[in-house]
Amino acid sequence: MVEKKKSSLSNQLIRLVVLPLLVLVIVITAVQVHFYFQHTGQLREQYLNQQIDQIVPALSKALYDADIESVNLLGDTLFRNHRVKHLMISDQFSRVYLRTRDKNGEQNALDSSLLIISRPLSHNNSESQRLLMGNITIHFSDKEFLVFLSKDNLWLIAMTIIKLLIPLCAVILFLYLKVNRHVQQLISGLKNARPDKYTPQTLDKQAPREMHELVDAYNSLQENNHLHHIRQQDAHNKLIERTQEVAEGRESARLLTSMLQSSQKRYRALFHRNVDPLLIVEPYPVAGEDLYRIIDANYAAISLLGSPLEILTKQNFEDIFGIKPLEHGTFRLPENILAKQGVSQTSYIELHFNMVMYDTHRLYYVTLRDVADKIRAEKLEKEASELMNFRQNQMAIAEMATTIAHEINQPLAAIQNYATSAINFHQQGNNSPEKISISLEQLIKQADIASDIVKQARGQLGRNDYPQTPLELVKTVHNTIDLCQLRAEKSKVNISFSSTIAEAWIIANEVQVKQLLINLISNALEVLSETNNSAGNITLGLDFEDEHYVLYVEDNGPGITDISRVFTTHYTTKKNGLGMGLSICRSIAEMHHGSISANNMSQGGARFSLKVPVYEPNEKLIKITTSVN
Repeated sequence: MVEKKKSSLSNQLIRLVVLPLLVLVIVITAVQVHFYFQHTGQLREQYLNQQIDQIVPALSKALYDADIESVNLLGDTLFRNHRVKHLMISDQFSRVYLRTRDKNGEQNALDSSLLIISRPLSHNNSESQRLLMGNITIHFSDKEFLVFLSKDNLWLIAMTIIKLLIPLCAVILFLYLKVNRHVQQLISGLKNARPDKYTPQTLDKQAPREMHELVDAYNSLQENNHLHHIRQQDAHNKLIERTQEVAEGRESARLLTSMLQSSQKRYRALFHRNVDPLLIVEPYPVAGEDLYRIIDANYAAISLLGSPLEILTKQNFEDIFGIKPLEHGTFRLPENILAKQGVSQTSYIELHFNMVMYDTHRLYYVTLRDVADKIRAEKLEKEASELMNFRQNQMAIAEMATTIAHEINQPLAAIQNYATSAINFHQQGNNSPEKISISLEQLIKQADIASDIVKQARGQLGRNDYPQTPLELVKTVHNTIDLCQLRAEKSKVNISFSSTIAEAWIIANEVQVKQLLINLISNALEVLSETNNSAGNITLGLDFEDEHYVLYVEDNGPGITDISRVFTTHYTTKKNGLGMGLSICRSIAEMHHGSISANNMSQGGARFSLKVPVYEPNEKLIKITTSVN
């Protein structure tokens, strides 16, 4: 069915308002013209009657006097009027004057549109008698429209129409400016309105109050529609989100179910493939007391206990093992516990407990482990430890013997030299008691050093501790040089010491530090003696580097051939050497949280550097003990 096309507001206003007003204007104008035409015709007829009435006495007098010329003159005067179509003046016997503008004068006499005026012509004689002289008949053609369409009348009619059309145009303009324009603006806003976007409509301040109320009502309706659209959109979005959540929840539930099933399968697989027998024990109250039943067991536990799972799950844990499950810890079963259950007791069983809490529910995981190998390993370890201690004691004795043989050789040689010097001074008889006294004093010092070396060696064997105390390194170096000075003079080697540090405090054992320095100086003296270098020189120095003191010993000998193995135990380049001196020096350096290194110098000779941590005397002293194994 075709929908009827709806007319616009403008068309409706024109059809319902403007056209009726226009018809009303035309009707009013027509009525006004009609009445005016009637009134004008009456006035015209009255005017013609008055003109004829004025000329009738003169025309009657001319007929009475039989003055034909006067009759013709008066007739011509009347006929000059172009509206006169027919003029006839007659006496009682014949036509005296006849003039007409129509050829068909007899037919026009019957035309109803002509105005016919007829007057009798009478004259009063001297005796005051009224005599009928004749008749005058005039046909006028301007009775209706021709008279009405005169210039003055047309102008008057035009002004009347304009007077009526001006209000009509004003009404049309008012409807357009005050109604139609705002309505079109509102319609345009309605076309562009969207429920998802609220755009309020506005009008000019000159708009009618009703239009403002209409726009306000529309804005309110649009706002409510927009809010309703937003709520509907939110509800739609929430519905979509809820649908997605439900779908995701279902998918998550499906995945969780699948994961749970897979987890259960993996758990059962891991549970049964565990090489250790495993039991799961659950407590349950009976008469106010907890009993512990086995609810699951893996294949290893079933094989060890020799009972199927259906029988194990009906038994009490305490009846089988003679102990209640522990929260945590281990328990080694006696040898004859499982023998009561028909299990051949050929190994030692140890129970490992682990309790797991699920809310208020407890489960005990019990692992049965065969610890026979562990017990045998402990026995073997004990025997090996005893054997190791025996071997260590043997090695300590051998090390002590080696240390004594190596370290005591130097002070004994010095004692022999000092004793020989004292004998020589006495035999010379030059009365040099001071030299003899110095030799004997040095002999006593070397004997003390040998005694300290023996004590240290015995301490190593007995695992005694050697205290480390604050030690001033510069003074210790000077004392050590004094001990080696006589041997250096015999070897014609110069020993010098240079230091930019006045005092250098470290935490160390004085005997061990002196032993290390004597060993380094003695090695240098032996190398320089073997090379027969007449300008042999041994230089000691002390520097500061990275919170450490670096004490170095240099010589101008040939250097070391295989310097990478110089600190290796039993490695030596001497004919009768034991290869223990530098190894012991490295051990002493490490005991003092330091290090020792060796390198060949470019200008010749070897350099040994001892690096030990700095100690500030104002710091709190911590007693440090070291031991030599």
